[in-house]
Amino acid sequence: MNYKKIIPAAFGLYLVFLVILAPAAWWLKLVTLPPQVQLGPVSGTLWQGQIQAISLNGYVLQQVNWQLKPWALLTGKLALSLDIGQIRQTALPYAKVQLSYGFSGLELQSSQLRLPVEPIIPLLKLRLPFQVAASGTMLLNIQQFSWGQPWCEQLAGKASWLDAKFQAPSGWIDLKAIDANLSCEQGQLQLVTEPANPLALNVTALIGEQGSYQLNGTLKPDASLPKEVHQAMQFVGQPDAEGRFTLKLQSR
Repeated sequence: MNYKKIIPAAFGLYLVFLVILAPAAWWLKLVTLPPQVQLGPVSGTLWQGQIQAISLNGYVLQQVNWQLKPWALLTGKLALSLDIGQIRQTALPYAKVQLSYGFSGLELQSSQLRLPVEPIIPLLKLRLPFQVAASGTMLLNIQQFSWGQPWCEQLAGKASWLDAKFQAPSGWIDLKAIDANLSCEQGQLQLVTEPANPLALNVTALIGEQGSYQLNGTLKPDASLPKEVHQAMQFVGQPDAEGRFTLKLQSR
């Protein structure tokens, strides 16, 4: 028996298990987090653990669980499954993410993210001539995502605003659902809406470096929508020959 090979291999295996089985709270003490990120109590190990809550600029994610997939190490990748929140608690954020990191960078497969819309609106800092209040649920389904510069190399997925509503002086206006396809355009995140909605919203949005964004498209409110919606179009501009209003927004 060749002990000269067995002993180093066993020692290396011991070090690997020592690292992944060390308390996750101990490892997080070695990481300098941005001031806008705050962590709640941490339990478990690098192999499998939980952060009770994470606050990102005041936006709170509850019950963040992770589990490493050791078999992925054989392919040269670090892979883990990430679960956030509870799927039955529809008023709270929820995510189920399959994540891997290797020589080709960060990748996501078959992942889902659900967020309540209301707390998202202030974070977008939209440049609109009027105040917007909205409700509903934002659902993201990502079939494939590969990290690139500035954001992506590959992206295939769908975004849906479910139970979509926004507030007018007369009350909440129901837009039912607004769907969009997600893709990658020259490294930027691209969102293209499907116009089959009460606003006939047909826009393309691009998110570039440092969160910069630009949005271009048209909308044509359905005649069934309340008069407040049609009156608000005066803030958007003049319609074209087909009654469509042009939308153009960009970050500051």
